[in-house]
Formats: sequence, C-alpha cells, structure tokens
Amino acid sequence: MSIVVTARDVPEVRARMASWARDPGTDGAANWFTFWLGPHPEQAGESRVFDLADDVSAIISGTLAAQLPAAELFYVSDDMTELAGHAATTLTDYRLHPEDLPAQVGVMVYAHPPVAGTATDQHEGITVVSWGPGRGGLWVHTWARPTSEWATGAARIGRVLASLPHEQVLARAIRGSQQPPLDPDADRPTTDQAADDFAAGLLPNLRRAPIPPSFSPAHGYDWRGLTPMEFTDMQGWPGYLPSNGEGMNADAKIALERTILATWLLMGQTLVHSEQLSAPRAARRRIAREDPHLDPTVRYIDLRRARTEPSDHATDDDRASTREYRHRWIVRGHWRNQWYPSRNDHRPIWIDPHLAGPEDKPLLGGERVNVLRR
Repeated sequence: MSIVVTARDVPEVRARMASWARDPGTDGAANWFTFWLGPHPEQAGESRVFDLADDVSAIISGTLAAQLPAAELFYVSDDMTELAGHAATTLTDYRLHPEDLPAQVGVMVYAHPPVAGTATDQHEGITVVSWGPGRGGLWVHTWARPTSEWATGAARIGRVLASLPHEQVLARAIRGSQQPPLDPDADRPTTDQAADDFAAGLLPNLRRAPIPPSFSPAHGYDWRGLTPMEFTDMQGWPGYLPSNGEGMNADAKIALERTILATWLLMGQTLVHSEQLSAPRAARRRIAREDPHLDPTVRYIDLRRARTEPSDHATDDDRASTREYRHRWIVRGHWRNQWYPSRNDHRPIWIDPHLAGPEDKPLLGGERVNVLRR
C-alpha cells in the first residue's frame, strides 16, 4: 500500500534527504551512489556533462549535499498533477530558459505519479523531482518509493547482509556466483542459500563499496536517475543517467521530462494558485534538530477555480473579424506561443478548455455538456 504524502510532510521529507546527502558514513549518499551506481557507470559516457575520468557518484552525491538543504519546496496537488500530465502530451519542443524555473534550486513533490509508466517491479511511480545548477545547465533528479514487496523482501535480505563484515559478505557473494542459479521449481532454498544467491547478484557492487545498512535510503525514496537539461531546444534531453536496474522505457522517460517542464511552465501562469504552508509543530522541532537552518515551509501548487472562458481567449483573428457566429463551441485545452519582448523569444502559455462564441447561441453538437469541475 502506497504511503500518502501531504504538502505539510514535504519539509520533513527534505530534511531527511538533506541529512542523508551529507552523511559521510556507509548509510549516506556518497556510499549509496558508489554502491548502486559506481564511479564510472557506462551510461555516463553517453552524456556531454561527464568526462571519462570523473567519479560520477562523488559528483552527484556532492551536488545533492550542497543543493538539497538550499532547495525551495513545492507540492503539486492532484488536480495540478493531472493538468500537467495532460498538457505535456501536446507540448512541442521548447527552449528552456532559466527564468522558467519556479526556483533556481528546488524539490517538487507530486500528489500522485504524473506518469504511470515510471513504475517498475521494484519502485512505485516517480513522484519527487529535485533540481539545481549543474554542468551543462540544469541537473534534474527523480525519486520514487520502493514497492512494499521489494522493501519487505530483497531489501530485508540486503539489510541483514549489511550487518555482517564486508569481507564476509563479499566471500558469500563469490561463493554464490560459483553455484548454479536457484531453481524456482525446486524445494525452497535454505536461508543461507538464498542469502548467497542474493549476494552473488550484488557482487559487482560489493567489490566497490559496502552495502548501505538501510539498503534503500532511510528517507524513503530511491534515486531513479539524472537528466542534465541544457538551456537549448528540448528534444528528449539526451544524456539521461539512470539508476542501477532502471526498468523505465524511453517513452515514459520522455513523457516524464515533458511533464516536469509543463509543470514549471504552468506554475508561472495565472491559472495556478500558490499557497505557503508550514510543517506541523512536531515536525518543525524534528527538522530543527536535523538542521536549524532548514526552511520548514512549502508552496502548495493548485489550480484556481475554473472559469467558463479565459479572459484572454479572444485571439487577434477574433478581434479583427466581423463575422457573426450562430453557435457556441468547445475549445480544447492547448498551448499557445506567447511572445515576450523582454526575452526576445516565445513562451508556451496553456489555454484552459472553454466555451467560445456568443453566449446566447446554441452549443454546437447539442445543448448538453459534461463539465469537469475543480
């Protein structure tokens, strides 16, 4: 069963993430990334932001340690999440500008996964996004909760192995790798056989770092990948660096990237309502114990009350035309490129679904229409 995270929970979630990112021990981010990702993952060579000599894990964990404590916090409501996912399906390639970001450094939590295809056998759909400056422009990290099956199954074995001396676990992994794979149709293996087989699957990881005692980060979210977004035309943002055993297909990855961008663009429009909330008093005390400098507030991002027609629905063509319409009709939600002289470029503006045409005329296709109210 998935854990429901509310807006007021976000400051404490960030406090735990920041503490993990700065922990130099075996249960901290530096060891976690070294164990799961490795210093030189193959996928890093496909990115324009990493050199072959870079210790990728150290760079990522160091960046998170600096940025997570400084991040502004955002919680995206259910309705806003739905709109962002829908609007992303028609968002064309777009040149990302620094001023499109709601904050230079941020953590954004969706009320539910905006893209269902981001779920895997081991993880629920991605719901947390963090970002900040990085090589090439902007680094965007995605996070997801482990599934309950994974957390109570394989992760439990991992935590047991993590309690043993590293040399002992490494020896078990080597022993397990020299034995034939367990037959799922055979008798149930002994605990030692299952542990040896599990350790064998982690042998490459064990050769570079100890098992993190929490196996999954103690703050409750696994890092799922890094997208270095350059401030250039959006074309799928090449250079994605996934976590170990990603399992997310290319279509879901692109849909998620476009949804994140659509969310940022929508947050800059008047159709969005923003409200500052604070963590509960008990949570604020716990946050202060972690770091008294952490901001315990979060911006709750929701949609404003729906209107029948947007105030800017009349286009230049409409104003220039003297044609008299005999019907009303439904205009579907869509993006419109708005010219901004200050940046000498266009910016996509989302136009909500609305009724167009004279109010005293019949609705094209019949008088009955179902209205989804927010």
